[in-house]
Amino acid sequence: AVLLLASLSSANAELRGAVYLQSDSNIQATSTTSTVEINEVGMDGLVEAFCGAAVAISEAFWKNGGKPHSEDDAYPQAACDAAYEEAVAALTGAYNYPDPVLFKPTLTTAQFTFRPTQEGALSYFIGTDCLLKSGNDGDQFPPGNDGSAFREFGFALANYRTHTGLSDCHWVPDSYVTGNNAGVAQGKVIFERTEGTTSVVDKTFSFGVCRSGAVVITGHHSSSDIGAEQSTQYTFDDAEF
Repeated sequence: AVLLLASLSSANAELRGAVYLQSDSNIQATSTTSTVEINEVGMDGLVEAFCGAAVAISEAFWKNGGKPHSEDDAYPQAACDAAYEEAVAALTGAYNYPDPVLFKPTLTTAQFTFRPTQEGALSYFIGTDCLLKSGNDGDQFPPGNDGSAFREFGFALANYRTHTGLSDCHWVPDSYVTGNNAGVAQGKVIFERTEGTTSVVDKTFSFGVCRSGAVVITGHHSSSDIGAEQSTQYTFDDAEF
């Protein structure tokens, strides 16, 4: 399994993570020389770490005074600081950030659909308001944003619409590609919220190896789970497969 990184063409590209295309002269090799087996157990562990981080970010926000987005003072400083700290720890631990990650979140819009930078991922996880309050100047997304031209809710805060926080997250794997220094897993992630609602999303994760030898997430694609009523395909109740 070879992981493509077509969007990085600079000879100075710094990769904390994966062995992508070792034969590509446009990409600077920064991985360890040792071979690391990336297996199902290791991939499951990193996806579970993502799940745990999403819940931890939400809990940190709400336990420190966070509120539904429509209320006054919905984003107090203490709540945003706690959520930001959890998010940075997750993104620089389980993921290849601050170096590139091919991250396509579930619900984003053009021109900010893809989030290969840590700043873009932070914005998606904790939202514009908390990032403005707790992030460094260089963390703002898009660069220089003050909230007037672009604003988004943080999915991990789960304080938008009628949501009141994440309570749990489950990974249900479907299939894997295992290998040396590279791997891919796909399956479903189920988010449970404190008000009793759930969301199911389809996920594909790619994995590579850090210079330190640790396995990290190098790609994360997410899309909404499609039910029969939304499908373009026909299914039959009495069909056997």
